[in-house]
Amino acid sequence: MAHERAFVALETLVDSEHLKKADAFNLDDFRYSTTVRGKKIDWLCLSRRLLWMASGHEHIEPELLDWIDRIPAGEVLYDVGASNGIFSMYAAACGLRVIAIEPDPLNYFLLAYNSYLNSTSSGAALEGCYNLAVSKEMAVGKMHIKRMELGGHEKILDQSRDVFGVDFQPAHSHPVLKCRLDDLVETMGLPLPRYLKIDVDGAEAEVLQGAKLCLKHVESIFMELTEEFISSTVFSVFESNGFILQEKYQVQNYDGLFNCVFKRSAA
Repeated sequence: MAHERAFVALETLVDSEHLKKADAFNLDDFRYSTTVRGKKIDWLCLSRRLLWMASGHEHIEPELLDWIDRIPAGEVLYDVGASNGIFSMYAAACGLRVIAIEPDPLNYFLLAYNSYLNSTSSGAALEGCYNLAVSKEMAVGKMHIKRMELGGHEKILDQSRDVFGVDFQPAHSHPVLKCRLDDLVETMGLPLPRYLKIDVDGAEAEVLQGAKLCLKHVESIFMELTEEFISSTVFSVFESNGFILQEKYQVQNYDGLFNCVFKRSAA
Protein backbone atom coordinates (compact mmCIF):
# COMPACT_ATOMS: atom_id res chain seq x y z
CA MET A 1 0.00 0.00 0.00
CA ALA A 2 1.45 3.34 -1.08
CA HIS A 3 1.81 6.02 1.56
CA GLU A 4 1.12 9.62 0.66
CA ARG A 5 3.58 12.16 1.95
CA ALA A 6 3.21 15.89 2.07
CA PHE A 7 5.37 17.75 -0.45
CA VAL A 8 7.81 20.13 1.19
CA ALA A 9 9.18 23.08 -0.80
CA LEU A 10 12.79 22.92 0.38
CA GLU A 11 13.50 26.55 -0.47
CA THR A 12 10.96 27.60 2.15
CA LEU A 13 13.10 26.02 4.88
CA VAL A 14 15.89 28.57 4.45
CA ASP A 15 15.59 32.12 5.70
CA SER A 16 15.84 34.98 3.21
CA GLU A 17 19.20 36.22 4.53
CA HIS A 18 20.95 32.94 3.81
CA LEU A 19 19.19 32.60 0.47
CA LYS A 20 20.55 36.00 -0.58
CA LYS A 21 24.07 34.96 0.40
CA ALA A 22 23.76 31.71 -1.54
CA ASP A 23 22.33 33.49 -4.61
CA ALA A 24 25.12 36.06 -4.53
CA PHE A 25 27.90 33.44 -4.41
CA ASN A 26 29.32 32.60 -7.83
CA LEU A 27 32.63 30.82 -8.38
CA ASP A 28 33.16 32.83 -11.57
CA ASP A 29 33.58 35.90 -9.36
CA PHE A 30 36.76 34.31 -7.98
CA ARG A 31 38.32 33.57 -11.36
CA TYR A 32 41.74 35.18 -11.64
CA SER A 33 43.82 35.27 -14.83
CA THR A 34 47.59 35.49 -15.01
CA THR A 35 50.23 35.28 -17.71
CA VAL A 36 53.19 33.07 -16.84
CA ARG A 37 56.10 33.17 -19.27
CA GLY A 38 53.71 34.03 -22.06
CA LYS A 39 51.12 31.40 -21.10
CA LYS A 40 47.66 32.62 -19.99
CA ILE A 41 46.36 30.58 -17.06
CA ASP A 42 43.10 30.93 -15.14
CA TRP A 43 42.83 30.18 -11.42
CA LEU A 44 40.12 29.79 -8.82
CA CYS A 45 41.29 32.11 -6.03
CA LEU A 46 39.10 31.87 -2.95
CA SER A 47 41.67 33.21 -0.50
CA ARG A 48 44.58 35.62 -0.19
CA ARG A 49 47.01 32.71 -0.25
CA LEU A 50 45.65 31.50 -3.59
CA LEU A 51 45.85 35.01 -5.04
CA TRP A 52 49.45 35.26 -3.85
CA MET A 53 50.31 31.88 -5.41
CA ALA A 54 48.72 32.83 -8.74
CA SER A 55 50.16 36.32 -9.00
CA GLY A 56 53.62 35.27 -7.77
CA HIS A 57 53.78 32.14 -9.86
CA GLU A 58 57.01 33.05 -11.67
CA HIS A 59 58.83 33.80 -8.41
CA ILE A 60 57.89 30.84 -6.19
CA GLU A 61 60.11 28.15 -7.71
CA PRO A 62 61.49 29.46 -11.03
CA GLU A 63 63.81 26.46 -11.32
CA LEU A 64 60.74 24.23 -11.58
CA LEU A 65 59.34 26.37 -14.40
CA ASP A 66 62.77 26.17 -16.10
CA TRP A 67 62.66 22.37 -15.82
CA ILE A 68 59.16 22.22 -17.31
CA ASP A 69 60.25 24.52 -20.15
CA ARG A 70 62.93 22.00 -21.14
CA ILE A 71 60.45 19.12 -21.54
CA PRO A 72 59.45 18.52 -25.17
CA ALA A 73 55.78 19.13 -25.99
CA GLY A 74 53.66 16.00 -25.98
CA GLU A 75 55.68 14.19 -23.29
CA VAL A 76 53.95 12.63 -20.26
CA LEU A 77 54.59 14.37 -16.93
CA TYR A 78 53.30 13.06 -13.61
CA ASP A 79 52.89 15.74 -10.94
CA VAL A 80 52.84 13.84 -7.63
CA GLY A 81 51.68 16.22 -4.92
CA ALA A 82 50.12 18.71 -7.34
CA SER A 83 48.38 20.92 -4.74
CA ASN A 84 46.03 23.29 -6.60
CA GLY A 85 47.82 22.67 -9.89
CA ILE A 86 50.18 25.63 -9.62
CA PHE A 87 52.76 23.81 -11.78
CA SER A 88 50.52 21.22 -13.44
CA MET A 89 48.51 23.91 -15.19
CA TYR A 90 51.66 25.64 -16.47
CA ALA A 91 52.93 22.31 -17.81
CA ALA A 92 49.59 21.69 -19.55
CA ALA A 93 49.77 25.19 -21.08
CA CYS A 94 53.23 24.21 -22.43
CA GLY A 95 51.67 21.32 -24.32
CA LEU A 96 52.59 18.47 -21.97
CA ARG A 97 50.35 15.50 -21.16
CA VAL A 98 49.94 16.03 -17.42
CA ILE A 99 48.74 13.46 -14.89
CA ALA A 100 48.25 15.40 -11.63
CA ILE A 101 47.86 13.57 -8.30
CA GLU A 102 46.74 15.26 -5.08
CA PRO A 103 45.48 13.44 -1.94
CA ASP A 104 44.21 16.44 0.05
CA PRO A 105 40.49 17.01 -0.70
CA LEU A 106 40.66 20.81 -0.43
CA ASN A 107 43.58 21.10 -2.83
CA TYR A 108 42.12 18.45 -5.12
CA PHE A 109 38.94 20.52 -5.50
CA LEU A 110 41.08 23.47 -6.60
CA LEU A 111 43.13 21.27 -8.92
CA ALA A 112 40.06 19.88 -10.66
CA TYR A 113 38.40 23.29 -10.92
CA ASN A 114 41.52 24.93 -12.30
CA SER A 115 41.70 22.21 -14.95
CA TYR A 116 38.06 22.94 -15.82
CA LEU A 117 38.68 26.70 -16.04
CA ASN A 118 41.58 26.31 -18.42
CA SER A 119 39.86 23.70 -20.55
CA THR A 120 37.09 26.23 -21.23
CA SER A 121 39.38 29.24 -21.79
CA SER A 122 42.56 28.02 -23.47
CA GLY A 123 41.99 24.30 -23.96
CA ALA A 124 44.99 23.53 -21.74
CA ALA A 125 43.35 20.97 -19.48
CA LEU A 126 45.10 18.23 -17.54
CA GLU A 127 45.05 14.78 -19.14
CA GLY A 128 43.98 13.47 -15.75
CA CYS A 129 43.79 14.49 -12.09
CA TYR A 130 43.33 12.00 -9.29
CA ASN A 131 42.44 12.33 -5.62
CA LEU A 132 44.75 9.71 -4.11
CA ALA A 133 48.12 9.31 -2.44
CA VAL A 134 51.09 7.70 -4.16
CA SER A 135 52.83 5.17 -1.96
CA LYS A 136 54.68 1.82 -1.95
CA GLU A 137 51.47 -0.22 -1.74
CA MET A 138 47.78 -0.29 -2.55
CA ALA A 139 46.07 0.36 0.77
CA VAL A 140 44.14 2.85 2.87
CA GLY A 141 46.31 5.43 4.59
CA LYS A 142 45.73 8.55 6.62
CA MET A 143 46.43 12.14 5.60
CA HIS A 144 47.39 14.40 8.49
CA ILE A 145 46.70 18.06 7.77
CA LYS A 146 48.53 20.64 9.86
CA ARG A 147 46.23 23.49 8.80
CA MET A 148 42.90 23.30 6.95
CA GLU A 149 43.91 25.81 4.32
CA LEU A 150 43.20 26.09 0.61
CA GLY A 151 46.46 25.75 -1.30
CA GLY A 152 48.35 24.96 1.90
CA HIS A 153 51.21 22.53 2.48
CA GLU A 154 52.26 20.27 5.36
CA LYS A 155 49.66 17.62 4.60
CA ILE A 156 51.55 14.48 5.52
CA LEU A 157 50.80 10.87 4.69
CA ASP A 158 50.57 8.33 7.55
CA GLN A 159 52.46 10.40 10.13
CA SER A 160 51.91 13.74 11.84
CA ARG A 161 55.54 14.73 11.36
CA ASP A 162 56.88 17.36 8.98
CA VAL A 163 59.59 16.90 6.38
CA PHE A 164 62.29 17.77 8.95
CA GLY A 165 61.02 15.14 11.42
CA VAL A 166 59.22 17.54 13.78
CA ASP A 167 55.93 16.24 15.19
CA PHE A 168 52.82 18.40 14.92
CA GLN A 169 49.22 18.26 16.07
CA PRO A 170 47.07 17.99 12.93
CA ALA A 171 44.00 20.17 12.59
CA HIS A 172 42.36 17.25 10.82
CA SER A 173 43.18 13.71 9.70
CA HIS A 174 41.25 11.72 7.14
CA PRO A 175 41.56 8.36 5.33
CA VAL A 176 42.99 8.37 1.83
CA LEU A 177 43.40 5.72 -0.86
CA LYS A 178 47.02 4.83 -1.59
CA CYS A 179 48.53 3.13 -4.61
CA ARG A 180 51.86 2.75 -6.35
CA LEU A 181 52.80 4.71 -9.44
CA ASP A 182 53.32 1.32 -11.06
CA ASP A 183 49.70 0.41 -10.19
CA LEU A 184 48.48 3.43 -12.12
CA VAL A 185 50.31 2.21 -15.20
CA GLU A 186 50.04 -1.59 -14.91
CA THR A 187 46.54 -1.89 -13.42
CA MET A 188 44.78 1.38 -14.26
CA GLY A 189 46.20 1.73 -17.77
CA LEU A 190 47.59 5.28 -17.44
CA PRO A 191 50.47 6.22 -19.73
CA LEU A 192 54.04 5.65 -18.58
CA PRO A 193 55.60 8.87 -17.30
CA ARG A 194 58.74 10.20 -18.95
CA TYR A 195 59.05 13.01 -16.41
CA LEU A 196 58.23 13.05 -12.70
CA LYS A 197 57.73 16.01 -10.38
CA ILE A 198 57.44 14.81 -6.76
CA ASP A 199 56.60 17.05 -3.80
CA VAL A 200 55.16 14.93 -1.00
CA ASP A 201 56.51 16.40 2.25
CA GLY A 202 58.34 13.38 3.60
CA ALA A 203 56.77 10.44 1.73
CA GLU A 204 59.42 10.47 -1.03
CA ALA A 205 60.88 7.06 -0.15
CA GLU A 206 57.49 5.35 -0.43
CA VAL A 207 56.77 7.02 -3.78
CA LEU A 208 60.07 5.76 -5.20
CA GLN A 209 59.60 2.26 -3.77
CA GLY A 210 56.34 1.96 -5.66
CA ALA A 211 57.76 3.19 -8.97
CA LYS A 212 60.23 0.47 -10.00
CA LEU A 213 58.68 0.05 -13.45
CA CYS A 214 58.18 3.77 -14.02
CA LEU A 215 61.75 4.63 -13.06
CA LYS A 216 63.04 2.46 -15.92
CA HIS A 217 61.28 4.76 -18.41
CA VAL A 218 61.66 8.16 -16.75
CA GLU A 219 64.08 10.65 -18.30
CA SER A 220 64.17 13.28 -15.53
CA ILE A 221 62.86 13.77 -11.98
CA PHE A 222 62.25 17.02 -10.09
CA MET A 223 61.99 16.50 -6.32
CA GLU A 224 61.91 18.62 -3.18
CA LEU A 225 64.26 16.92 -0.70
CA THR A 226 66.11 17.43 2.56
CA GLU A 227 69.90 17.19 2.63
CA GLU A 228 69.57 14.06 4.76
CA PHE A 229 67.38 12.35 2.17
CA ILE A 230 69.72 13.35 -0.66
CA SER A 231 72.73 11.90 1.18
CA SER A 232 70.98 8.65 2.04
CA THR A 233 69.32 7.87 -1.30
CA VAL A 234 71.30 9.35 -4.18
CA PHE A 235 73.26 6.12 -4.59
CA SER A 236 70.76 3.53 -3.34
CA VAL A 237 67.82 4.80 -5.38
CA PHE A 238 68.87 7.29 -8.04
CA GLU A 239 72.30 6.11 -9.16
CA SER A 240 71.21 2.48 -9.02
CA ASN A 241 68.42 3.39 -11.44
CA GLY A 242 70.75 5.26 -13.78
CA PHE A 243 70.21 8.86 -12.60
CA ILE A 244 72.66 11.57 -11.67
CA LEU A 245 72.00 14.68 -9.59
CA GLN A 246 72.12 17.40 -12.22
CA GLU A 247 70.91 20.51 -10.34
CA LYS A 248 70.24 21.50 -6.73
CA TYR A 249 68.56 24.69 -5.50
CA GLN A 250 67.79 25.99 -2.02
CA VAL A 251 64.01 26.27 -1.55
CA GLN A 252 62.93 29.81 -0.63
CA ASN A 253 62.32 30.31 3.10
CA TYR A 254 63.14 26.66 3.98
CA ASP A 255 66.72 26.14 5.14
CA GLY A 256 67.86 22.58 4.55
CA LEU A 257 65.29 21.90 1.83
CA PHE A 258 66.34 21.68 -1.81
CA ASN A 259 64.79 21.37 -5.23
CA CYS A 260 66.74 18.69 -7.04
CA VAL A 261 66.81 17.66 -10.70
CA PHE A 262 67.87 14.10 -11.42
CA LYS A 263 68.62 13.21 -15.04
CA ARG A 264 69.12 9.82 -16.59
CA SER A 265 72.81 9.29 -17.19
CA ALA A 266 73.95 9.00 -20.80
CA ALA A 267 76.47 6.32 -19.80
